[in-house]
Amino acid sequence: MKDSYSKILEVVSNEEYFDYSAYHLSMLKRRIDNRIIKTCTSTPEKYLKYLKTDKEEPKKLVNYFMINVSHFFRDTMSFELIRKIVIPKIVSQAIKSKQQSIRIWSAGCARGEEPYSVAILFKEYFEKEKINLKIDFFATDIDETALTSAEQGEYTLKSLNETKIKHVEKYFKKINGKYIICPSIKSMVHFSHYNLLDTNSYAPTESIFGNFDLVLCRNVLIYFNQSHQQRIIQKFYKALTPNGILCLGESETPVSNFRNHFYQISNFSKIYEKTIYES
Repeated sequence: MKDSYSKILEVVSNEEYFDYSAYHLSMLKRRIDNRIIKTCTSTPEKYLKYLKTDKEEPKKLVNYFMINVSHFFRDTMSFELIRKIVIPKIVSQAIKSKQQSIRIWSAGCARGEEPYSVAILFKEYFEKEKINLKIDFFATDIDETALTSAEQGEYTLKSLNETKIKHVEKYFKKINGKYIICPSIKSMVHFSHYNLLDTNSYAPTESIFGNFDLVLCRNVLIYFNQSHQQRIIQKFYKALTPNGILCLGESETPVSNFRNHFYQISNFSKIYEKTIYES
């Protein structure tokens, strides 16, 4: 007999076409427990009844599964390496190969903190080195609510707790207690909906052909089981240019099948360079 948690997942699978098999069940259970508390339903059995009768709750639960907590410049070491190593390397390669633009994909961008942080670093480097290159920056997420928030570009002080004062003063405007990202940074990033488990594409539709110099997918893979992690890493490998850079979260690595496809460029962070692998 199926327990209430399994039945809950079946409801959201049927109502929202949510493929729960891709995710770690322990994470899904924890988030169901949190929704039980939030809806004051006290038990999984009572929550299951609530889920079936409240037409908005299945969507709310799926969105809750998708929550990826983030803030600007999360993991200071990673962003220092992006600033000091990754950006100069990408720009140098672009100039040598006479590229018309640098292409970036932030996959699982949540409310936009990560892509905006990277955009700030690129803008600063371009200004310092007097670089005149176009940036095509795509940021995607499966959570429509998070994407709407990202496009608005309004944040609390808590989101900026790892941001340098000079960046806050230069790139944010404080209005009614909110910190608003400045137009010059906001205009650099294009947000769109994309499901990383989509089997019909290897890159966001808006990007047309992938070919990214940099892919960021930090603290997203941890939510998926190993087989689906492999599918996602394969997608990134295909979407990256030769010698393209992949940035993962601090507790993430390419799954075993792809260890030889990427070279870790620093022992201090999970930043990898794509290699041409011949089996």
